[in-house]
Amino acid sequence: MTDQVPASIRYKELTALATTAAQQLRKHERARAAELGEAVAASQQRKDEAEERRQQVVEDVRVRWKAAMEALWDERWMQVKGMPEPDRSAPPATPEESRRDLQDAFMDLYNALEKPRFGAGLLPRRKKSS
Repeated sequence: MTDQVPASIRYKELTALATTAAQQLRKHERARAAELGEAVAASQQRKDEAEERRQQVVEDVRVRWKAAMEALWDERWMQVKGMPEPDRSAPPATPEESRRDLQDAFMDLYNALEKPRFGAGLLPRRKKSS
């Protein structure tokens, strides 16, 4: 004769296996949820830092624009309506590169304004008579 396991014992074994599997699944899901929570928090922190850097670049642009307008105040021929919109066709750059390029462009403008105007220095100065 063959040994047959009673159905009640087999049922208990199967329910024990199912319970163990469910517990392992819940443990795995809790661990995965914790990992995902950390990833979301890290992503949020990176997003906040990127927004802060963006705000710094925007503020630098605003300050340099205001300084450029003040430097150009005596250039009445130049008609400037207001600060232009960002150039979306510009090549990608890091915030640090953008700030450095902005400073370089501002210094180029400032240096150009310090140069003598067209025709200045071409004619000899009149000597003061005593």
